[in-house]
Amino acid sequence: MWSVSASRWVLWLFLLLPSTRVLADFIPPVPTDYDKTKVSLITIGRGDQLHARMGHSILRIQDFSNNMDYLANWGMFNFQDPFFIPKFFRGVLMYRMAFSPYQQTIAYYRDKEQRSVAEDELALTRNQKQALIQRIIWNAQPENLYYPYHYFRNNCATRPRDDLDLALKSGLRRQLGDARQPVTYRQYVWRNLASNWFVGWGLDVIFNSDTDFMLTKWEEMFYPLKLREYLRSLDQVDDDGRLIFGRPLVSNSQVLVDLPEPKEAELDGYLLNCLLTGVLLLLVFALIGISKVPRSQLFTLRYRLFGVVSLWWGLTVGFFGLTHFSSWAFSSHTDLYHNINSMLFWPVDILLLIPGIQLAWRGEDFDFKGLLKIGFWQIFARIHIVFIFLYVIFAYSGVSSQDVRRVVIYMVPLSLLYYLGMIILLRDSRGKNK
Repeated sequence: MWSVSASRWVLWLFLLLPSTRVLADFIPPVPTDYDKTKVSLITIGRGDQLHARMGHSILRIQDFSNNMDYLANWGMFNFQDPFFIPKFFRGVLMYRMAFSPYQQTIAYYRDKEQRSVAEDELALTRNQKQALIQRIIWNAQPENLYYPYHYFRNNCATRPRDDLDLALKSGLRRQLGDARQPVTYRQYVWRNLASNWFVGWGLDVIFNSDTDFMLTKWEEMFYPLKLREYLRSLDQVDDDGRLIFGRPLVSNSQVLVDLPEPKEAELDGYLLNCLLTGVLLLLVFALIGISKVPRSQLFTLRYRLFGVVSLWWGLTVGFFGLTHFSSWAFSSHTDLYHNINSMLFWPVDILLLIPGIQLAWRGEDFDFKGLLKIGFWQIFARIHIVFIFLYVIFAYSGVSSQDVRRVVIYMVPLSLLYYLGMIILLRDSRGKNK
């Protein structure tokens, strides 16, 4: 084990070296006097960057016996990993614990990321501090440093929650109870990530009903701001796990950095898609009504506009369809399986790029000479329309408990318009080529 002076140098090197390799060598020393040791929860507010939208939780250890003040952070990851996204999708992404100096880390969140910071000192007994810090030291060992990340069940907030509950002999979980709160994982994702138009929209489409059950307070503590809120509402626990009523678990709270929350985007993905796709489709239908002369500019324009819509539609709904399909085969995230939205969005929808390119680039109708001829697209559009109506029936008949309200409001009408427009243009194309 490193000496105290060597450990302190490693902490300072954290500020200078971007590599996490050095941090793996730091193992906190055992306090010689737990009565002179303080443990606090540090809660970092929501930030502008995507990975910061949910906030962050860190534990602060003030070990006065060793003259050390450091933070234990379970939220470290390597975004430079070329396989970061595939690992995240497959559910095999590894996060790690890391340590950093208190003052410099707070300054980083204040000055660089411009996020609020709050600190809550935990009223723990000597034995509870010892159990928690021993758990942190165990976690700092090279063989225990990494853990399989999960955005809801194994993250920067649930790791300290679980270790604290272990030190309190399940005193946290017993106080919180099993009552359900009027909030779901999906709602947390939408509230915090919808500001990124594609991420919020995409996750709302690809998450299934596993994200739609009402959460207990224990489950809700995956969210750092709720971890802080609920800890501040609990009582202390003695060394035998019994509650000490009237004595709060949080003995001292303070706001270290007071900064406003990040601004929310005015348009989310659903609205942006409606503006882009809906306006163009309405123009296509307007041109269908007024343009009857083949080879005229208006006649050609309606095909070009529909081609642009097809390019966008093929990319987006094709992506959703491919994600639904590939999640079954490659991902361990069960909240991506058995998704009712797979009735609307199919993997083969990516083929819509073919008419999209031909219509938008060449301004011609569906006069295909290859394998995917007019008859294929007629069947393709009609089957989609059948499944659109089946989808609405299943969504409102109780067959599925998945929350699809935004999909029904924003995506179903556009889907129906798109495939009806395709059928009409195909009919005109077939009639012209007879």
